[in-house]
Amino acid sequence: MKKLIIIPFLFFVLLNMVCPLYSFAVEYTDSEEEIGQQIDNIMSDYDIGYSYEDIGSLSLGEMITAVKDSFVSRISAPLKVFRTIIIVVLFTAVMKSAGESVFSSDSSSGLYNMICVMTAVTVIMPQLFTVYEESLTAVERGGSFILVFVPVFTGITVASGGITTAGIYNVLILGASELIVELSRRFLIPVLSVTAVLAVSGSIFPNVSLESIIGLLKKIIIWGMTISMTLFTGFVSMKCTLGGKADGVASKTARFLISGTVPVVGGAVSDAYATVKSSFDVIQGTVGTVGVIAIIIIMLPPVLELLIFRGIMWTGTAVAELFSADPLLKLMKGIDSGLAVAQSVLVCYSVIFILCTGILMKCFT
Repeated sequence: MKKLIIIPFLFFVLLNMVCPLYSFAVEYTDSEEEIGQQIDNIMSDYDIGYSYEDIGSLSLGEMITAVKDSFVSRISAPLKVFRTIIIVVLFTAVMKSAGESVFSSDSSSGLYNMICVMTAVTVIMPQLFTVYEESLTAVERGGSFILVFVPVFTGITVASGGITTAGIYNVLILGASELIVELSRRFLIPVLSVTAVLAVSGSIFPNVSLESIIGLLKKIIIWGMTISMTLFTGFVSMKCTLGGKADGVASKTARFLISGTVPVVGGAVSDAYATVKSSFDVIQGTVGTVGVIAIIIIMLPPVLELLIFRGIMWTGTAVAELFSADPLLKLMKGIDSGLAVAQSVLVCYSVIFILCTGILMKCFT
């Protein structure tokens, strides 16, 4: 019995002397450099002035400065519209008070409303449709970025051991992104154009109230986007959490098998595997942060521009109500509804990507 134990042991010792076994951790520097180069190329393609190495030392002030630099170039047009709206409202009030005797009949009153509204429309609409087109461009640009970024981020997550969660994230985010982009291409500009037409029609003809239709359209889109975003984010959170638990069990099982089956150096190999996995976890966190910052830089300037335009409409509405310029009051309320729809699309799209990326990163902390 002793010979049966001693002979295999001596054979293994001699074999180890002839062919020694070593345990080592593969350096991940080359992989990090390759990933960093890919991220730098993506950031460069979308005119984002940060590199992979800059993200670790990026401060909140620097990111605010980057967003401000992109936003400053957009603010001149809203300010010009604001000045013109105030002038039109004051001119309308003066003409109304000076010409009450002229515009006393119903037909003349309708003509007066039409002149006032068309003057405001001539000023507002060109800039308004420019903002709508920029909003659609931001959605398409964000979709193109996600289409390129998500596969890279998913590959790093797989290397970190998150095979299940990476598959869920990749399929759902790419699917949701393509759906939102396609719906925006087909329906966003037409819907916003309809709200603008209804706003103009309702302000020209005082006896025809279209505010309820515009309000209904606004509520359907905003509530639909909000509910869809909430349900989708909750579903991704649940699936990624369950997938993360499964990946964690698989990782621990792999380490246990390596430690138990590899003779002599199994524990060292298991520790080396854990070290490499932790290194890729760090890379995954950095790359995920890059994606979130990039989406913020892409989406936040048009969102702020829409907010400025909405602020101008709110101010114009208050001034129009103060001077009893009812046609302009209805016009700017309708335009504000369209701006709210465009803003909700951009915000919901951004929040979906940011939250789902944060959830995936959280699964590995």
